[in-house]
Amino acid sequence: MKMMSKTHGIGVFMLLIMACNQVTTYEGVESAGIFDPLNEGNELAGNTYVLADNQYMDLVSNSTQAYNALDWESMKALYNEDFKTWGDENMPDYFESMDSLNMDIFAMIPVHLQGDDRTMVLTWSREDRKWKNGSKERVNLFEIYSIDSDNKLMGWNQWSSPVSNPEFTDHGLPAGGKFTGLEENPNTGKRFVFSNRGEVEKLESLIEAANNLDAEKVKAFVANDMIFEGNDGSSVTISLDDWDEIFASRTSQEWKPWAMIPIKIEDTDPASGVIVMSTAEINYKNGTSWKANLSEIWFFDLEGKVERVQQYSRNVSE
Repeated sequence: MKMMSKTHGIGVFMLLIMACNQVTTYEGVESAGIFDPLNEGNELAGNTYVLADNQYMDLVSNSTQAYNALDWESMKALYNEDFKTWGDENMPDYFESMDSLNMDIFAMIPVHLQGDDRTMVLTWSREDRKWKNGSKERVNLFEIYSIDSDNKLMGWNQWSSPVSNPEFTDHGLPAGGKFTGLEENPNTGKRFVFSNRGEVEKLESLIEAANNLDAEKVKAFVANDMIFEGNDGSSVTISLDDWDEIFASRTSQEWKPWAMIPIKIEDTDPASGVIVMSTAEINYKNGTSWKANLSEIWFFDLEGKVERVQQYSRNVSE
């Protein structure tokens, strides 16, 4: 399924077929596996798993049928009150955005952790999603459904792997594109991935400080010597001391980004770049002004500081 809710509290689940005891034959096996949480002192630590009744699979199957029918009312009747609260806030909007959903479960295993009052159903499935806007996606899923002592579903944990074939998926891949650098570059041919080192949040703070002409706050986000490659082909190095002079020459600045995309080359060090699309207007104390639509790449070094900016602009006619 698309969304996730209440967890079972188990964290990383070790598959029950990885037996922890000294079993050498399946004959006579009453339990297997082990629950060994990271947090010490859990009273269930060391307990084993047993197969549970098939009735729990029926709950999951009925939930899946309602899910494929985009029928939240039928679906929520199978869940506990906590999940219903979450689902009422999320599932109707999700279903409303969909043209069709088709989750096809091809394997299920109901299990029970000894000493726990909850049951789990492990499922393997393939799901096709099609949005009303025409977008489509196919994913392979592994899910763990939790069921309470009142035989109500509590939610699920989901692990997904998208199918990259464009016949089934046209969005949502974890990696894509291609770095087509020089042949001698060891990264040539690699894909791009999203970066996740807080670059967008840092840029938002930097932009706010720049619009306030606050040189000291801007300095916190840039390298000691930042290279600025301008739209006119120039390349200048801006030291930390230069920022005071830069902002002192301006009376106002309004920089409004409308897209920020943090990316990096797959399987490389954490250095990254953020593609920023924006409009900017600067008014100077000498009476001149500058206004443009900008396309920029902001490069972040290993320390998370902006070390280089490449700027391309298109003038805005009045």
